[in-house]
Amino acid sequence: MTDELSMQSWWARLSSEQRGRAIAIAYSPAPRVMAIDDLTATMVLAGLPTARQVWTGQPEHLVEMLDEVADFVTRTSRAS
Repeated sequence: MTDELSMQSWWARLSSEQRGRAIAIAYSPAPRVMAIDDLTATMVLAGLPTARQVWTGQPEHLVEMLDEVADFVTRTSRAS
């Protein structure tokens, strides 16, 4: 389980565009698939949990935002 402070620190470093993408992903039904991009890189660098997806032939389906991160993002976006 990821601690709240790590997620808050990660969120504080995101650009507004990255936050918008994170919110859109967090509100999606699981599995919440993400491209390997700058947003995914911020999660990995912050030590947040992700899950690798099985290759589907679609490069955007490589990483999953897990429930605990999605729950944090949705809570935080509602509070803003």
